[in-house]
Amino acid sequence: MKLTTSVLLCLVAIFISLPSGAQKPSIEHGPWITNVTETGFTVVWTTAEKTFTWLELAPDDGTALSACKRPRFYNTISGRRQAGTVHRIDVTGLEPGRGYRYRIYGKIVTDDSSAYGTAYGPESRMTTATVKTFSQESEKCSFVMVNDIHGKDETFKALTQDIVPGSIDFFLMNGDMVSYINDRKFFLQHVYDPAAELLASTPLVYARGNHETRGSEAHFFGQYNPTSTDEPYFIFRHGPVAFIVIDAGEDKPDSSPEYSGYADFETYRKSQLEWIKTATKCPEFSNAPLKVAIMHIPALKEKSSYFAQLWVNEHFLPALNDAGIDLMLSGHHHDHIYIQSGQCGNKFPILANDDTDRLEFEASSNGYTISTVDTEGRITSVYNQNGKVSQDE
Repeated sequence: MKLTTSVLLCLVAIFISLPSGAQKPSIEHGPWITNVTETGFTVVWTTAEKTFTWLELAPDDGTALSACKRPRFYNTISGRRQAGTVHRIDVTGLEPGRGYRYRIYGKIVTDDSSAYGTAYGPESRMTTATVKTFSQESEKCSFVMVNDIHGKDETFKALTQDIVPGSIDFFLMNGDMVSYINDRKFFLQHVYDPAAELLASTPLVYARGNHETRGSEAHFFGQYNPTSTDEPYFIFRHGPVAFIVIDAGEDKPDSSPEYSGYADFETYRKSQLEWIKTATKCPEFSNAPLKVAIMHIPALKEKSSYFAQLWVNEHFLPALNDAGIDLMLSGHHHDHIYIQSGQCGNKFPILANDDTDRLEFEASSNGYTISTVDTEGRITSVYNQNGKVSQDE
């Protein structure tokens, strides 16, 4: 039988021998868990080399991972599995409130010049970690929040070093983790690397700040932080708490010279406002005993307020009041600010965390408790649904 050129190329690609000491794949940044729901989650990581990867999943039930054939998940687009350096795998079909173990495997692509065959390096297991899905039936909800780190790794590490992976339901980054995104590698190094062990097993919720909108590669933010809406604003629910994550965009008018004509946040915020009015009416959100809004720029109205802060106070705040929000958590000011209900048109308290404390949150159907903790582990303030609590109580 006469072999065609395409078949010969295929055979060459498939049977090409590997050189001795062929490089095994390794993770460069990550993994981190995001976009967690009651029935699934997303894992994201990067590799230095173009790599074909997949994820194996097993219940966190103590059985050996190799006890049986485990389901595999791939990064698939329109029916085609992907290889690359940025890896995003969606895991679906899970049960609410259940723990799972996942293993990441991969093999470096050594030659994909032929459309009829690809050559790989050796297959290797790259990491193993655990994760737990959200559940509306959970009696409690807990998380830790940091914000306005601006690439200061030592501060980031000091605020997270004593958080035990799996001890909280999720970890919240409330904006301005870096000052701009001109270089994706810099972004990855200063956002995901300082808390790598925590993020491999603890779901990440990332609320974009105004500084993550800046820089020549800022538009890649969503590639590393997928959400249920494919936008930086979304809702989710765990236990008694429903969360709405809102993106106020930049803090100055779109015409500000420093944006060089790239900003169109006026249109973006108007579109988001319509989404807020609709999203907060869904049962997942409206039926929750406690409703929390997360927005980097707080909806305050002060003499020193910039353009965007006044805009969200005038437009987002009435919609959030109508939705029955119980609390807003913010950052942006690099200072600790607590605004009681009614001070600036708000029907709920607004707490803006500073840049040197972490915020610890725990809630049940009866209410919530918030503590702020500094880099030395000292509690600096305590709040509950009734306001500020004396630390002597």
